[in-house]
Amino acid sequence: MNPVQTAHVRAHVAAVSKLLLGDKVMSPSLMILAGDPLNPPVRLEFGRTAVESRVDLIYLEFVVDDAGVPVMSAIDMFLPRDTICYAWTGCRLSLLPGKPRAVIAPKNEVRGHFKVLPGEVVQVRSKPAALVAGMDRAAERVAALVRDGVDLKGQVVLREHVEA
Repeated sequence: MNPVQTAHVRAHVAAVSKLLLGDKVMSPSLMILAGDPLNPPVRLEFGRTAVESRVDLIYLEFVVDDAGVPVMSAIDMFLPRDTICYAWTGCRLSLLPGKPRAVIAPKNEVRGHFKVLPGEVVQVRSKPAALVAGMDRAAERVAALVRDGVDLKGQVVLREHVEA
């Protein structure tokens, strides 16, 4: 990605972080990462890394559209519990009515949804009826946060790793 595309992805990471955490401070046991879509071997490595480091990983997948703009296409999660790692792919954000923070909605065949706490991702067994409708609300909110900017000072540390 070029510097403009990288800045766009960074703005999305900030927006998604704010939408998931609200005003909470992210702890070191949770990481939000972003990049190109992951292939199966890389997903296995992410799971292994999550278990070894004991960190819940949320990965925002981006594809570059025909206009050269990175578009968030999915959310993957790697959640180490004991000695194994649970992984969900193809998730999306959902903003439920009356709630200030978004949740993560897995594919339809997966039970429940996920809420993000400052240091971990927690599965909630229920699937609210408004979960699918909330996906459009979340997308609109992320777009507004990207457009307007987000202040994460003292809440989240954003770092870039650009491969040479």
